[in-house]
Amino acid sequence: MDRMTTPRQPGQWRWVAHPPWRPPVEPPRPPVPRHRTGPAWDDRTPAYSQTPRWGLPLVAIPHRLGETAPPKRARLYTWAPAILGSAQVWLIGAAIAYGLRYAALVWYADRVAPWWIEAVTTALVWVSGTVAVAVGVVAAVVATGWLVEARRRAFAPGPDPRRRLEVWLGTLVPVVTYLRTPVYLEEFRRASTRAPSRAALRRWWAVWLLNGAVVTLALWRGSAEGPQAAADTVVLTALAALVAAWAVRESRLVMRSFSDPSPRFTRRFLVRGTVEASTARKE
Repeated sequence: MDRMTTPRQPGQWRWVAHPPWRPPVEPPRPPVPRHRTGPAWDDRTPAYSQTPRWGLPLVAIPHRLGETAPPKRARLYTWAPAILGSAQVWLIGAAIAYGLRYAALVWYADRVAPWWIEAVTTALVWVSGTVAVAVGVVAAVVATGWLVEARRRAFAPGPDPRRRLEVWLGTLVPVVTYLRTPVYLEEFRRASTRAPSRAALRRWWAVWLLNGAVVTLALWRGSAEGPQAAADTVVLTALAALVAAWAVRESRLVMRSFSDPSPRFTRRFLVRGTVEASTARKE
């Protein structure tokens, strides 16, 4: 039911709605506004000492209790994907340099090569090979540090079941790394909320095993004597550099999958005839 209340001032009426089972009640009156005083309410126009601005004041926000800045080595190991990318580029460059060297050997197999071709190819091989090996060693160390730091964060707040020295030795020792690094990655995958699939880890391990096999074959062939053995060594070294670049790429993909994994289900299924029916309806 609606009713009209008594006007508070002449010419003003208020309609108030109330249910039929409850008698009408006079609504509460709004509070009387306070009398405002100050220079802004006088006759003169208010002025400001500076231009008014929107936003929060620039104050120093204190850190939360218990939060500490990450150590420098943890910040350094965040550069691991970038360093692995540099190693991949230099390994591809070394493979190209060894390929040019082998092409020169094949082209001048029955005659003496010009001195400048010999000098250029030799310089390319030595420079690219040396830099690739140096950057690869740095990338291996930084990647191992990334694994140690990532395992520490995954097993937090508890300790890592593996000691740091054990992880360092099991990852950097040339022969032991093929047996221990997959174990460390599998433990990390189980403890992490974001992790790659087992197929990705198996593919990464297979590529590294292939790289080790090619490197071993190149070293074995390089121990022989003769021009044919030298040419075979150049070819195997170029192949080993390409496989190493592939292995570094797989390592970068594994690192990226632990931090930002791609969705497992990427296919989308549509009922057959849905697209045709929607197209016909539009026409």
